[in-house]
Amino acid sequence: MQIGYLPLSFYRLNRLANNIVDAGDVASKRLEIIKKWQGLKKSGAKDDAIATALGISRATFYRYQRAFKKDKLLGLKPQSTRPHKVRQLRTKRTLENISLARQIREANPTYSKFKIAEIMRRDEGVQISESTVGRILKKLMDKKLIKRATALKPKRRVFNGYAQKWNIKADRSEPGKMIQVNHMTVHLNPGTTYKQFQAWDPKTKTIIAAVYRNADSSTAAKFLEHLLTSLPFKAQSIQVDGGSEFMDKFEEACKAKDIPLFVLPPRSPKYNGGVERGNRIFREEFYNIKTNDVWNLTQLRIKLAEAVKIYNTYRPQQFSF
Repeated sequence: MQIGYLPLSFYRLNRLANNIVDAGDVASKRLEIIKKWQGLKKSGAKDDAIATALGISRATFYRYQRAFKKDKLLGLKPQSTRPHKVRQLRTKRTLENISLARQIREANPTYSKFKIAEIMRRDEGVQISESTVGRILKKLMDKKLIKRATALKPKRRVFNGYAQKWNIKADRSEPGKMIQVNHMTVHLNPGTTYKQFQAWDPKTKTIIAAVYRNADSSTAAKFLEHLLTSLPFKAQSIQVDGGSEFMDKFEEACKAKDIPLFVLPPRSPKYNGGVERGNRIFREEFYNIKTNDVWNLTQLRIKLAEAVKIYNTYRPQQFSF
């Protein structure tokens, strides 16, 4: 049987073509940089000026040039940044720890590495770190011996009305811009629950609060009226979380008053930090004060108005957001 071979130049050309295909766009762009650098260098430009014009350092150019001379376009292909040596699982009683971690995770599918590590230390006396437990869980998940914990995704608000998505870059430079509005549940008398709505202005730190029997969109709309008549300045925009009490009637009320309404993304209380802190202050300094008086809703509203006045006119403010 006779075996024929093509000319050597064909194989070289084929290898070069494969390298060009495998290298991708990044390698082609780097080759273009090499050509531009060499062209500018021949025209008499200095390295510093060329580096500034092309947006790379001198060392980077020479690295590209060496890689291209060695492996052509394949040498300009981005290399893997994975370490040559990765940290291995090294713990005492490794097999026992793997079995124990798997047992705890299977019994509690939502537990993280922090909880599992604490249970192993507390109940079994195993000195193990959270990172080690994390590596154990990853190996078990890679081998499909346990399932990955999945958290319930919060229901996102559909923006098909007046409200719009919150923007972190929104202007807060003037009083009345991006007023934070929220509500909290309070337990004053045994068996009695009220809902306090509260607004906090990020520029002046002013708080406006009112208490109601429930917390629906109609109540929120009533609080909006109270807010607008109580503020010493004009409300220019309002931000709220995605609660249902700030939909429907509340959204309609903001539209009727021509006040822009912004809704925070799910699970983002940090962006409502001022009013959240205000809730805590009133819970600690007003509702948790022990008293023998039993207040009805009318009396509570009078007392709350006095507390709000003290907060805004007498109490020093030491926090900012």
